[in-house]
Amino acid sequence: MQKNRALAKIRNGGITAGPAMGIDSPDLAEQVAHVGFDFVSFDWQHGQWTELSLNNALARFLHTDTVPIVRVKGHEPGTINRVLDMGAMGVIVPMVETAEQAAAAASPAFYPPKGNRSGGGIRLGLIGGGTAQDYYAAANDEVIVIVMVESEEAIANVESIMQVDNVDVVLIGPGDLMINVRAHDHDEAHHEALVQEVAAASKRTGKAAGYVCQSYEQAQQRVAEGFRFLWFGNDSVFVSVGMQNLREEIETLG
Repeated sequence: MQKNRALAKIRNGGITAGPAMGIDSPDLAEQVAHVGFDFVSFDWQHGQWTELSLNNALARFLHTDTVPIVRVKGHEPGTINRVLDMGAMGVIVPMVETAEQAAAAASPAFYPPKGNRSGGGIRLGLIGGGTAQDYYAAANDEVIVIVMVESEEAIANVESIMQVDNVDVVLIGPGDLMINVRAHDHDEAHHEALVQEVAAASKRTGKAAGYVCQSYEQAQQRVAEGFRFLWFGNDSVFVSVGMQNLREEIETLG
């Protein structure tokens, strides 16, 4: 079965990074699949993907070493199970606030006895390197589960969330966290203090912490603080910035 490069790095104490894709273009996803990132994440929560386009995009990763991960729309077990059947090698589950929610979100990602994932899926033999049975035998060791903490309540519970066995990474969603912080009449300094609580909990528990980064400089800062999973930028920004830079270069031609 294909090895999960991102998960291997996390398990070995390393750092892994990859971009997010929200534009529902399997052709664009195919181009990115061959760039050589450890992982590429598909944003089904806020992106434009439909089930059909997401299924098509995941197929483009079958013959690459890049790991496709899907941010699902919520905690619904059937959806988590289904994106893995489509070919995702991991899930990002948003808005997790308790250890119980984290455990419930992780369970449908793994076959018994580790979880309660249901067997099935047309593509599994291709991923498993032979038959669906080959996939069933190896998948529990190659699927990565990332849960997002995006509220003050979630970070109050972050250490217990990190102690959930089947969770590999606890990822801060800084945008939603800031919305929540401001809703409680707190400020940017409080937001940063919460971020540092997650970093400290990661060091205490040994569980990897992640951060959604918007720049290389921000990524450097978070790595220095101990964050090891970096969800880095998104395709719409890369396209916009690239086109803007091209337009500015064209203007200099006179």
